[in-house]
Amino acid sequence: MKIFDLSRACRAAVVLIGLGALTACGESTDALFPVPDEPVGLSMYDLMNGPINRPSALNVLTGRSSGVPTVLRVDAAEQWDLSFGMIEGVPVWLPRGFFEGLDISSGVFELDVDFDDVTFVPTEDTLYVYEQPVDIEVGKTYAIKSRPDPTVSITCVLYAIAEVLVVEGDPARLEFQILWNPNCNENSLAN
Repeated sequence: MKIFDLSRACRAAVVLIGLGALTACGESTDALFPVPDEPVGLSMYDLMNGPINRPSALNVLTGRSSGVPTVLRVDAAEQWDLSFGMIEGVPVWLPRGFFEGLDISSGVFELDVDFDDVTFVPTEDTLYVYEQPVDIEVGKTYAIKSRPDPTVSITCVLYAIAEVLVVEGDPARLEFQILWNPNCNENSLAN
């Protein structure tokens, strides 16, 4: 008669629970969450010339799993991917690497495709601008590569597209819509 080995069963259960927890926390690169059906509209204010106490930066990583990318104040948070500013009267995206002392980790790339026609964004690192301002033009679509997520042990970046809708006011305000893939390292923007 075979006796049931409780310690072996417990070890197996712990392993299965651990694997489930890793997957639920996004440690897996498998696509677990659907790409949102609709983009989200956001606004940012000019970091270079406006008051610092207005949201002027974009955090794409808050869009991981079931979250949504957010805008925030750079004086209140260190975790962001791009900011918006006016340099010599020209609206620009400012990647983290533009600012001295910040890591060169997130990038932006102007696309020659309409927002609604984008199904994939490039993953080729050399296409993205990491340290220089990128001119913003109303109606243009930009691919965004987030900084790596510091909360997971694997390399995890998010890819998104943003369409510039409006740049107006003094200080300048940028309105845009963003669509992102909430899964680590996935560049598809179609369901």
